[in-house]
Amino acid sequence: MFNLFRSRDKSVRILLGVLLGLVALSMVTYLIPSGPGTGATADPTVVATVGSESVTAQEVSKTIQNMTRNRQLPAELLSIYVPQIIQQMINERAMAYEAERLGLKVSADETNTAIIDSLPPQLVKDGKVDGATLTSLLAQQGVSFSELQSTTSRQVLINKLEQIVAQGVVVSPKDVEAEYKRKNDKIKLEYALLAPARFQAQAEPNEAELTTFYNAHKAEFKVPEKKSYAIIVLDPQKIGAASMPTDAQLQAEYNARRNEFQTPERVKARHILVKSDASNDAAMKTKAEGLLKQITGGGDFAALAKANSDDPGSKEQGGELGFLVKGQTVPEFDKAAFTLNVGQTSGLIKTTYGYHILQVEQHEQAHLQSLDEVKVQLLIDYQKRVAGQQMQGLSDKAIAEVRKDAAHPEKAAEAVGMQLLKAENVQAGDPLPGIGTSKEFSDAVAALRKGEFTPGPVVLQDGKAVIAVVTDLQPSRPASLDEAKGEVRSKASEEKLKKIIDEKSKELYAKAQSMGGDLAKAAKALNLEVKTSNDVDRQGAIESVGTASTVAEAWAKPEGTLLAPLNVSGGTLIAKVVTKTPANMAELATQAETIKNELRQQRARERAQMFQEGLKDRLKTDGKLKINEDVVKRIVAQYQRS
Repeated sequence: MFNLFRSRDKSVRILLGVLLGLVALSMVTYLIPSGPGTGATADPTVVATVGSESVTAQEVSKTIQNMTRNRQLPAELLSIYVPQIIQQMINERAMAYEAERLGLKVSADETNTAIIDSLPPQLVKDGKVDGATLTSLLAQQGVSFSELQSTTSRQVLINKLEQIVAQGVVVSPKDVEAEYKRKNDKIKLEYALLAPARFQAQAEPNEAELTTFYNAHKAEFKVPEKKSYAIIVLDPQKIGAASMPTDAQLQAEYNARRNEFQTPERVKARHILVKSDASNDAAMKTKAEGLLKQITGGGDFAALAKANSDDPGSKEQGGELGFLVKGQTVPEFDKAAFTLNVGQTSGLIKTTYGYHILQVEQHEQAHLQSLDEVKVQLLIDYQKRVAGQQMQGLSDKAIAEVRKDAAHPEKAAEAVGMQLLKAENVQAGDPLPGIGTSKEFSDAVAALRKGEFTPGPVVLQDGKAVIAVVTDLQPSRPASLDEAKGEVRSKASEEKLKKIIDEKSKELYAKAQSMGGDLAKAAKALNLEVKTSNDVDRQGAIESVGTASTVAEAWAKPEGTLLAPLNVSGGTLIAKVVTKTPANMAELATQAETIKNELRQQRARERAQMFQEGLKDRLKTDGKLKINEDVVKRIVAQYQRS
């Protein structure tokens, strides 16, 4: 991926973020399961209201679903982050409400400027947006331009309020000095780490210990609930494939989207980058000249790029960058790419990143792609659009049929011409035949009982939607020792291991104290290894321990202090402060401005957080903010179960 020196990447990410947010909030509600039920779908559940604005359970659900689908947020971390996502959505509505109350305004020009600044360069020509291309891009996401304007305007409004809140943040020279010392003071530790792996063999429980542990913790061991399902699968690809447009329809679609198929002038190129900076520029230039000499002498460009290029995004592809349009790269590179003839290799091109050697493979002038060139894409788009239009009707019909006769879901599947899958005796999180593992499905069916069904289709990550009927349910029940033996062994071993390490660490600490703080001697007597760290600041690494900030207490203790046992990521640590080295104050001046800016940003964030919390308290008191805690708890609990 050619991301080392592409320009305006941040703007592209901003645009995509806006688009993803709009997609999450504007998906039609029939694709959002609104909870368990056996009859008509319920109205959207309100999580919170801020003035006249609402945050709904549907909005939260789709935001979370979209974030996991795009891997912005790993599904396994949802139980931690869902409460934060909900609070952030409420915070944004509260901040926008307060900004409007204070009389802050966002003009149309400000909104349009923010949109333009966020767009990739190929959509902007002479400071103006290629409207047709943008409209097409938005249409593919199911978003109108007015929705993009509205979302951007609200974010600009919130930014204005945040700037006002951040005003007046003061960082004194004394603050800067204290932070400099905190960041640059160093310590050296002598330490023994009692790692679990060393004592694991001793922690293996025998049969008697397993029985004792099981009897003491019976309530913890359950055979999980299992359900059987009949699942109607609404496949948009299958629906779309059944609809073939006529040549006249494709021609009309092509005519309406001609601007979209205008291909700008572009070149296909490959390059080698030799990175350089002020400290090594001469040496790197010599290296680049050597590579250029090999290429002009008949050397294999791709092989040389793979072995020598410092661009991680293209080196494994032999320097291949694909097609580039004007303005996509830094100016020096851009000028060379569009000046060279096809097959020609450049001399050394100097940019802020270092030295480039560029070779042009193709050069295409701006042109309109023909109907034949884009016919496949038009067909795909047509079938997707038809499928999207028909999904609503088919899902409504399938739900109506299931509601009439939930005992025979096969009739509903037949009525809409869709596949019926059956899954027998599965528990939450198990893979399903024809579907695989789906968190969306598990969440939607979690509260359903036998004979109940999802009140609306559940959208899966591959775009399919399913309607599930629970055909059987085996309730959770207490597990016998034999049924839970693996889990019992694991937990019993974990408890025993913790006890062993706790006892060993206390023994080592007590022995070192009795020996006048001689940790090395005490550890040797107990056949434990002692290591000594380098001089490290708080962010420095200590072998097997992690960052030195883990041992925060050490900075407050005098040299020679023996630190009590401390749990760290690698096990249990017993440490001794060997030396403490104060920060070199001679370097304060070179870091002062950076530290000052970091402190200002940190305090601005803290002030913004305090402002938000105070604002929400006031809005609650005034009756302008109402949070339905029961709905919040239900949503959070749903992801914690999963």
